[in-house]
Amino acid sequence: MSAEAVANLVAPTPAAGGRWVTARRARFIGWSAFAIGSTLRVFQLWLVTRMGPDAIRFTLDIGPATFLAAIVLGTASGLVGAIIVARRPGNLVGWLYVVTGLMQGVVTLGLAYGAVTLATSPDDVGVFFAWQNGAVDYAIPFSFAALVLALFPEGHLVGPRWRPVIVLAVVGGFLRFLEVGFGARSLVLIADSTNPYRLGGPLGDVLATSSALGIGSLLVEAAFVLSAASLAVRYRASSTEGRQQIRWLLLAGVAAVLSTVPLVYGTLVPRSLPAGFDAIALLFVALTFAPIATLIAISRYRLYEIDRIVNRALVYGSLTAILAGVFTAGIALAQRLFVNMTGERSDVAIVAATLVVATLYAPLRKRLEAMVDRWFKYESREFGAYRAEVEKFLALSEPEPAAKRLAAEAAAELDAIGLAVVDREGGTLATAGIWPQPVAMRLPIGRGDSMIGTLLVGPRRGGRPYDSREVEELAGVAILVGRAATRG
Repeated sequence: MSAEAVANLVAPTPAAGGRWVTARRARFIGWSAFAIGSTLRVFQLWLVTRMGPDAIRFTLDIGPATFLAAIVLGTASGLVGAIIVARRPGNLVGWLYVVTGLMQGVVTLGLAYGAVTLATSPDDVGVFFAWQNGAVDYAIPFSFAALVLALFPEGHLVGPRWRPVIVLAVVGGFLRFLEVGFGARSLVLIADSTNPYRLGGPLGDVLATSSALGIGSLLVEAAFVLSAASLAVRYRASSTEGRQQIRWLLLAGVAAVLSTVPLVYGTLVPRSLPAGFDAIALLFVALTFAPIATLIAISRYRLYEIDRIVNRALVYGSLTAILAGVFTAGIALAQRLFVNMTGERSDVAIVAATLVVATLYAPLRKRLEAMVDRWFKYESREFGAYRAEVEKFLALSEPEPAAKRLAAEAAAELDAIGLAVVDREGGTLATAGIWPQPVAMRLPIGRGDSMIGTLLVGPRRGGRPYDSREVEELAGVAILVGRAATRG
């Protein structure tokens, strides 16, 4: 479609169809995944309290610190992921966080269940859960973390030359899954065990050799290093606000890279780490820095512009964590009382703890809302919502803020490598992505007397052509931006 035909549009057309993830569906999926993962983590805490001296023996010095670090990582990832997909369902960063949070709940719960059952009454279900934790949790979250570093914050790579990061992360994670799941002779995290799913023949021997050499781990480590480098390149090419958003995650990426060294070294050289050194817990803690850094960028530097969603997420995320702790502590205390009084455990403890949690829900939620609103509700301070409305109007009506907003939204919707907004004299008002680029299309901002400039759009990522419906919609929005800026 020509630029002249696009310029004749006065209003935007409906959004292009064919997208399976609508905003409403994304919110439902994101928050449902967070709720399911949180529920699984509550049961995980309960199982951890049942681990006594007779529990199954772990390898790699796994202890309570590992389970606690996994719970923190899963909760933080699921929460931040749900926040992002609620506002930007097309951004892959949010979905990576959502999957990480849900997956951590499943696989860590499985390890806790396997540790309890294999020590008392071994069965095939416990063996399978212990196997799936070692095969999945030992590889996939680290690949996802490398992908987050490479795609943050827009949800796409800096440029085509960074595609090897994706290849290394995916191939390395999948190879590590095969090495641990089907090549190792024993369950990787359970001491003195046998892996019933190990493949026989040459293929099993090849995977065992690959595991001994640590090829999968080294590929993921290389993906980490390259993704951190790509984030540094993105940082240098970003605006001042973009650099503020990226700075925290760049530090988290460096911490994640450094934290993988002890685990890789301990895998390649058995019994080389000091006794009691929990390399997995250290790595989980370092990986938790990524969602925390993302939350800081969202809350302090208006990344994705989802302040209100963060407010609700802080309330219900804190509420979930507190009630989970109360539930677990209540079960442990009640079980101790029943054991001392009757000599046996009782399911009444679970019922009592549930009643306590249900009683605390409403008053605790109100108290948390008051605390969060006091420290993180921008519309409640400095003339309240009125100030926010005025700032929003100025951002849409003044030429420079309107140009920056248009550039950011157009780059996100069209997946352009870069674009720019120029005024009537050709001066640059705003850019997004990597600019300059060859101009693929020119769209007027405004019409007639209300025209304030031109939107210059570079090529689309991957060399794909632009969808005509998306171009028509953007052209209509650009005309409305010019009208709003002129009237303002």
